[in-house]
Amino acid sequence: MRWPSPSLLLFPLLASGWLAAGSVVAGEIFHKVVIDPGHGGKDPGSIGFDLVEKELTLDLAKRIEKLLVGKGIGVELTRRADVYVELADRAAVSADSPFTILLSLHFNAHADRSISGTETLYWPGSESGRELASYIQSELGRRLVTRNRGFRPERLKVLELAPVTGVLVECGFLTNRWESQRCGADWFRQIVAEEIVQGLLRYRDAGE
Repeated sequence: MRWPSPSLLLFPLLASGWLAAGSVVAGEIFHKVVIDPGHGGKDPGSIGFDLVEKELTLDLAKRIEKLLVGKGIGVELTRRADVYVELADRAAVSADSPFTILLSLHFNAHADRSISGTETLYWPGSESGRELASYIQSELGRRLVTRNRGFRPERLKVLELAPVTGVLVECGFLTNRWESQRCGADWFRQIVAEEIVQGLLRYRDAGE
């Protein structure tokens, strides 16, 4: 992703979407996950300390795909190579079948290199998106020590265009030296993949 606006650096508990203790989250049954590795081709995404977002998102997407397939869940990627795909075309992939989730993957950047952490975004007004984001974000950082920036609504085009429940996960800041070293490590992306999948499965199981 590109630089977030300064207003997004404020995270009051209500605005960030944190659920109160004891809140019940409904969940949703799904049989397929469309994984969208952010950027690609002419659009590299964020760049920091010799890391390129488009490369990391594709690697992470394939790791998540392998885990989901192992759980018997269908998977489709919006891109499998270093190619540019329009946002409308990415969203359209999720329209081919019902009971589908859209998972868009990104790594973040900011002019302030001290900023770090993970966050999960959903389309404003989407209760199912909010619920899914809450599950995924609650898993991120469970095994990795990282700043939890919460989950919150955000008007992102790929989420607006998708006709299904969708979230966009920011997996770390490439412009933070310490975090970029972790984002560039295979072990880190593997754990992030496992945590995202665990969040997806918890969301699905809650809907059964």
